[in-house]
Amino acid sequence: MDFLQWMGLAVSAAVLCLVVRQQQPQLASLCALAAGCILLLGALGSVSFLQEELRKLTALAGLREETLTVFMKVLGMSYTAELTAQTCSDLGENSLALKVQLLGKLSVFTLTAPLLLELLTLILELAP
Repeated sequence: MDFLQWMGLAVSAAVLCLVVRQQQPQLASLCALAAGCILLLGALGSVSFLQEELRKLTALAGLREETLTVFMKVLGMSYTAELTAQTCSDLGENSLALKVQLLGKLSVFTLTAPLLLELLTLILELAP
């Protein structure tokens, strides 16, 4: 699907949630959650094309394959954490949403820390 189709799906889901909320408020949240998951899965499908292009660039630049793997994991974790936090906010659990955001940030830092240390080591080796 292209971008406009995904946006149409999002608007349709929002209208459906609005209609369902009038009759069954508890089901509206589940409808929004399902729509969010579908949109995230669609976005991840689009990223697979990007992954192949980044793999080519990584090979051309002479970078290790692990660098690309870390990048893709960070991308996935960031989007998943954001979707989860927004869903928690939609459900009225704002403090839980903040904790999900914090966990996402800590997870990204933990994943990227070895690359950061490698970069700092390289800089120190190059410095006079």
